[in-house]
Amino acid sequence: MSALAFGDLLILVGLLGGNAMLAWLHVAETDHSSRHDLISAYAHSRFPRVYAIHNLTFVISGVGGAIATHTYAPNSILLPSLCLLYSLGIAVLAIFPMDISATVKTFVGGLHVLGVVWVFFAATLYSLLFSHIGSASKSAGGKFTFDFVGAYLVVGIILMLIAQARKCTSFGLVERVAAAGLSLWFVGILYVTSQ
Repeated sequence: MSALAFGDLLILVGLLGGNAMLAWLHVAETDHSSRHDLISAYAHSRFPRVYAIHNLTFVISGVGGAIATHTYAPNSILLPSLCLLYSLGIAVLAIFPMDISATVKTFVGGLHVLGVVWVFFAATLYSLLFSHIGSASKSAGGKFTFDFVGAYLVVGIILMLIAQARKCTSFGLVERVAAAGLSLWFVGILYVTSQ
């Protein structure tokens, strides 16, 4: 198996596994609302280990993304590094849970917020830079894919910031729509590197 195929396999395993566990949490944890509660709130549910494993599964996708990207565009150091930064951010989310209270801020909760920022920053910057770094953009389809993913992530981040500032009661739903862009990012990497 080539390094590229191995990287794509890791992306696929992490993507399918992580999303399957998240879907299961949405059904199994009836005390949480997907409209109101953040995904990170599952760390304080009846299934904190499933939430942690769900995150660690996405670490696998990030490592796969780094391998596939490096193999696809060997002249780029930044793009694979952003995949690894994403994995680091996801690992932080798995290890350091969000604060239970919105009014009491802790060091652990602060690390969790930092992990969220790392995750969205890495995926968004990767997408925005993809067509501008060395040999990364080898096709018009690849350029369009990451232009779309980058725009989706930027809009998602803006919507989350607005929803948070306005204390929107549907913030959980807004976060899930934005977080879908992270899976879309991996689908984009799979699409481009498997051509």
